[in-house]
Amino acid sequence: MRRAVITLGTLVLVLAAALVVIGVRGGGSDGKAAAPAPQPTATAGAQPTATLPPDDGGYVAPEQTVTLPTGAAKAGGLPVKFPRTPEGAAAMAVSSVRNAWALDPARIRAGILAYASTRYRDEMASAADMGAQGNREFAGIATTGPVPTGATLNAWPVGVKYTAVDSSTVDVLVLLRVTHAPKVGAEPTTTLIVSPGRAVWENGDWKGVPTDPNQPLPDPVDVGTPFFNEDRWMAIQEGDRL
Repeated sequence: MRRAVITLGTLVLVLAAALVVIGVRGGGSDGKAAAPAPQPTATAGAQPTATLPPDDGGYVAPEQTVTLPTGAAKAGGLPVKFPRTPEGAAAMAVSSVRNAWALDPARIRAGILAYASTRYRDEMASAADMGAQGNREFAGIATTGPVPTGATLNAWPVGVKYTAVDSSTVDVLVLLRVTHAPKVGAEPTTTLIVSPGRAVWENGDWKGVPTDPNQPLPDPVDVGTPFFNEDRWMAIQEGDRL
């Protein structure tokens, strides 16, 4: 499996790490920078490719793990009503980022309606089709026409960092693997991504608001490597696996 490394960092909601991919920086194994996907409100040029430090090959267990709370209700089939704790804010961010990496605009729109702040929700929902097109472009799929048989795009959050600004605001970084293939028989590509976001307490739940497009972000590192621990990521514990 080929592995690429990119970092997303621009005007994104915590719910939309790839929903409308504004500025993608990095690239695949050929070293070429990935082109930015369309975004309705802002754009950012591609940045130099980030590279991982060499991996010695042995598995290194995470030093910090976290079991994030589940939502007390569902909206559009997605968990909502997370507890008013930093862990609850991180759980919302993880759920929204996972859902944003989709090829179906209806699924993307459902995530926006579930997780966006009311101030931005309608504008973002109107861009769900563009979000799906951007995701298709990222996955190497034509942006129009039926999705090819066997084409996939799946996100697996593996790490998280969160900092409470105050009791109503939490900054969150989500580290995830995104795996995609453009058609049946194509070799999947796994990309490591750091997705920034800010969660605010609004109407009894955590919602996503835009983040500073110029904030510095750590390079993506994979769980199971020493760099994961050096960068103080917490591995997300879900069910029987990290």
